[in-house]
Formats: sequence, structure tokens, C-alpha cells
Amino acid sequence: SNMIKCKFCKIIDSKANAVIIYNDNNIISFLDNNPFNIGHTLVVPKKHYKFFMDMPEKEAGDLFIIVNRIAKAIFLSVKADGINIGQSNGISASQQIFHVHIHIIPRFKNDLFPIRKKLNEKDLQKTGNNIIKVLNKFKIK
Repeated sequence: SNMIKCKFCKIIDSKANAVIIYNDNNIISFLDNNPFNIGHTLVVPKKHYKFFMDMPEKEAGDLFIIVNRIAKAIFLSVKADGINIGQSNGISASQQIFHVHIHIIPRFKNDLFPIRKKLNEKDLQKTGNNIIKVLNKFKIK
């Protein structure tokens, strides 16, 4: 049922329109139809994964090789001053389509961006240590 409703699966299956800029056996990339800036592009694995963390590490790595290649092309083609590469998982992270996708967003001088949080060294260290503990439990797949 998830596959029927998934907007990105429809694009992958050529059942919905998109401006496709890259397409291979495993990955498709197309312009965001509601962009933050001109050239805002999505890079999407063709296999349906709800969250990035669901992807096998090799597939996640292969995805980012293509993200790297496309980001370079976008940067040059729209004459951007910068690039944001973003990926959201879950409603709290503002994920709206539950099929893994990487945003490549060209940035230009004077763009507005969310304000950073102020955290003290102790809180940062505690958070870092907790992440390291969990990270050490994972093995490369």
C-alpha cells in the first residue's frame, strides 16, 4: 500500500512527471517541484526505503557518490555561492515523503537559514559520548 501512494515510486515507475537529471539502475535524480532555490534537486534510491537508516551501508555510500557528482553539476550550472546537502528522517525532522531522498539545495548570498542553538561544552561532550557509544555497536555491512 505504501508503494501505491509513494510519489517517488510513481516517478521511478514513469507514472508521474518529473524533470529527471540523472537515472541509472539504482538511483534517480530530479528537480524538486517546490524548490527552495533554482536547481534544488532530489537524489533518490529506486528501491523504496522509508528512512536512510534502513539502507544497507553500501547502497547509502553509492547514493552519496551520485549526490557528490550531481552537487558539483548543480553548483556550476546555477552559479551558486554555496550548496546545502540535506536528508530528513521522520515527521519531527520535516520528512514529508517517506521514501529516502537527499536534497541538494543551491545557496546564494543573503539566503536566510535557521538560527543555531547555543549549547555548552558539557552538553556537547555528553551528547558526543552517547553517540560514540552507540556508533561502536554498529558493524559495517
